[in-house]
Formats: sequence, structure tokens, C-alpha cells
Amino acid sequence: MNNKKFIPKVVFKQMPLEPEAEMISGLLDWDWSDKITGKYPPFLEIKKIKSKKKKDEAMKNEIIKIRQELGQKMDEGLLKVKSDWQKVEAQTLKALSEIIQVDYPKKEITAYISINPICPRHLDDWWFSVPPDHDNPNKVFAHEISHFLFFKKLKEEFPEIKRKNYESPHKEWILSEIIAVIILNDKRITDVLDTYNNGYYPKHRELKIDGKSVTETLEKLYDKYVVQENNFQEFIKKGLVVVKDLKL
Repeated sequence: MNNKKFIPKVVFKQMPLEPEAEMISGLLDWDWSDKITGKYPPFLEIKKIKSKKKKDEAMKNEIIKIRQELGQKMDEGLLKVKSDWQKVEAQTLKALSEIIQVDYPKKEITAYISINPICPRHLDDWWFSVPPDHDNPNKVFAHEISHFLFFKKLKEEFPEIKRKNYESPHKEWILSEIIAVIILNDKRITDVLDTYNNGYYPKHRELKIDGKSVTETLEKLYDKYVVQENNFQEFIKKGLVVVKDLKL
């Protein structure tokens, strides 16, 4: 009997124009939209267009223009990102599964190369995007894949939590973003990726309950329940209690 656990492969693709335009359009109304408009100022004007049809058309035309300007850098970026990730893929995926104590479904994970400097993820289809010139794409991969596994674990252990709560601005989403940073600082991950992650969202770093830092409280719980006791389920349970009184 073969008890070897399934470890998926990340498939690399250039992001198709339609979903890329839809993704960027949606993110222009998000907190971090200045990361997009700062890098590509024409999107500021596109954001103001009232007609959806004209806005969609302008968005696609601008993306095509940017891609043409980047030229070979898109293809070269894909190959570089892919090569760097595949050196650490098996070890990282195995470590994430062991930490979160959940198995991978038998499905591919898709990494789209996109002009988008923000790296969003899609939980249902297990894809995320990364720009071709990102300075540490392996950290992005580990961060986003930890989300996929975290929410799979959450669904298995706490099925009463509604799917909509997995997204911003809900408390479960906040918990997931803080936990992703903590996981990436687990020795089992840093030994592979050789990086320290201090990437809490500024708003999350400022969160307090009864005068205590939420991020620091969760870091201590992680050390107790995950590092020392190897009990990720209990860690999530305690973490949900920590964030339940947050004022959104």
C-alpha cells in the first residue's frame, strides 16, 4: 500500500487578457490600488470612466500596451520565476502541508505571470498571480499556497463558517493574512526559503484587543500550539477567539 501523500505541481502561465483586465479593474477600488496606479499611472484615468463597456475596453488596451512595452521581459520573467520556484517547490509544499496538517487536493496550482504588482489569489480555483519582476517570488508562492491550505483546513474543521467570510474584510480573512506571515517565519519554511517575512498589513499590525497586539498574541499562540504541540486545529480555534471581538 502506497501511503505517500500527494504533492502538487505549480503550473506557470501568462495570464489571459480578459481575467487580467477584470482582476486589475476590481483591485483599483481596493486599499492597495496605489501600488497599481503608482506603477502604471494611466489606470488612474481608466478608473474614472463611468461606462463599464468603455472602461473594460480602455483597461484591455492599456494592458496590451504595457505588455508590448515589457516585451520579452514577460517571457523571461516567467522562466526565471519558474526556475527559482522549482528549486524549492517540493520541500516548501511538503512543509506547508505538515505545518497546517492538511493534505493537498489532487489538483494543480496555477501561477499566472501578470503585470499586476499586487499578488491576488483565487481560493476556489487555486490560482494566484505574480509580476515577472518580483524581487522575492518564492515568498509570494509560499504565502498564497498557505492561504489555500489554511482555508481548506478551516472548511474541514469549522464547516459552519460561511464561504464569504474567507474574503476581506471579514475576521477570518484577517486571521488568515496574519497567520500566513507567521507560517512563513516558521523554521521549517525559513530553512528552505532562507528569508524572514515581516509583511503584516499595516492595519493588521495596529490591531489590538484589550490593549494587546493581535499579531503578537497570535505569534505566541502559534509557538505554543503549532511549534511546541503540533496542533494546528487548536491554534485556529484559539485564533478565531482572538479576532472575534475585532471592530471592523
